[in-house]
Amino acid sequence: MGRSGAVFGVWIAGFLLGFIAYLAYPALSKIIVAFVPFLLGLDTQIVGAMMAGIASSIVTLIVVMLWAYSGSGKYGHS
Repeated sequence: MGRSGAVFGVWIAGFLLGFIAYLAYPALSKIIVAFVPFLLGLDTQIVGAMMAGIASSIVTLIVVMLWAYSGSGKYGHS
């Protein structure tokens, strides 16, 4: 998989994560607010942005790590 394939994969993963998070946001926000009460004072858009940011950063980190360890070439692991 080349760089363009990796970028495309990260883009698709981010899109799917955002799409699913948008659909699941109402239920997830109630669960998160129940566990972390100080979030009640924040605007719901801020809570949603925080959730999306954390989730997408985790997915991006996993995808980049998988790409880095699966490479075959001068810098890849064999």
